[in-house]
Amino acid sequence: MSVADKSKADCSGCNACAEACPKHCIEMISDKKGFLYPKLDTAVCIDCGVCEKVCPFEEENRKLHAPLAAYAAWNKDREQYLASSSGGAAHVFSSHIIKQEGVVYACTSEGMRIRHIRVDSLQELSKLQGSKYVQSDVRRLFGQVKADLQAGKPVLFIGTPCQVAGLKNYIKRIPEHLYLVDLICHGVPSQQMLHEHIHHILNGRSAEQLSFRKGQLFRIELAARCGTVYSSEPHKDMYYRAFLKGISYRESCYCCPFARKERVSDVTIGDFWGLQDAASLPLDVSEGISVLLPTSEKGKSLIVAANADMQIYERSVEEAVEGNTQLYCPVHDGISARFLSMLYPCFPFDKAVRIAIVKDLILESLKNMLRPFKPVLMPIINVIRR
Repeated sequence: MSVADKSKADCSGCNACAEACPKHCIEMISDKKGFLYPKLDTAVCIDCGVCEKVCPFEEENRKLHAPLAAYAAWNKDREQYLASSSGGAAHVFSSHIIKQEGVVYACTSEGMRIRHIRVDSLQELSKLQGSKYVQSDVRRLFGQVKADLQAGKPVLFIGTPCQVAGLKNYIKRIPEHLYLVDLICHGVPSQQMLHEHIHHILNGRSAEQLSFRKGQLFRIELAARCGTVYSSEPHKDMYYRAFLKGISYRESCYCCPFARKERVSDVTIGDFWGLQDAASLPLDVSEGISVLLPTSEKGKSLIVAANADMQIYERSVEEAVEGNTQLYCPVHDGISARFLSMLYPCFPFDKAVRIAIVKDLILESLKNMLRPFKPVLMPIINVIRR
């Protein structure tokens, strides 16, 4: 069976098959929802099976390893720490690799286009900072990574677990100078959903910058040269709300084989949710702390190398896993997710989300209406409860 015969639930859009095909007969094409899937040119295909051998959704192509340790960490550089998501671990790792005359491949939202880019200078690292709650485009990237590795350059690749797995399968024999870091991923909406939403809320205005988060402040903002043109709390923004509710992801996210404690990279990073005894750490944890989960000696060496620029405290693996749901199971494909999948793109994205979560919106409206009467109603409710 070729990758073109796979169900949508068995394809993460990692692009490994398209890059590995020796006849270049696979192209990643957007479906109606904007998610990329492989399209095979059967007239050119020679049935070599390479596409299947690199697909990370084939069980025999996945090599996962349990974490060797767990750490709570954050960037010592206050300015970079505040500019990053979580504790700024990705920025520290990236700086270390570039200082070794290496290159970094990671996601940027520069120019409102979410894609992976190649960075080889410290000055460019700011392009990679911040969370991007949408699937990044990695097309035509793996070949660049391979060329840098063949040139002997240290390479750091940061991406979702499925992207890392796709790259590993494409490279095949992983050299010592390739460092792989995966993000604790909740799931990914499509860029079509995001851009349709942006077009809706801008209503003719223009924007050049997009951000979803600053430290622990979750807020979607669109900015132009004149300043901020849109800013919203997550629960008031339909795109953000759908993302946090887990109803706008691609089908494979709901059965993700990488949403487990065993990991695909050298180091897994993300927010250290569920941190116990946080008061014992010399930091206001409300500003964000990274969790680091090394799964290889190479990963541990990367953390050791970053020690001079990070505050690092060892914690238990159990504590790290317990606080992050995606370290033991995928997001559940609930009724609202299935409903939105039927509604979009028959309806515009924002309207489809509103219909899919109409029950939540009605309940919230009722709560807001009754809030002024709370002082009167609570004594009555307490009497009834007795």
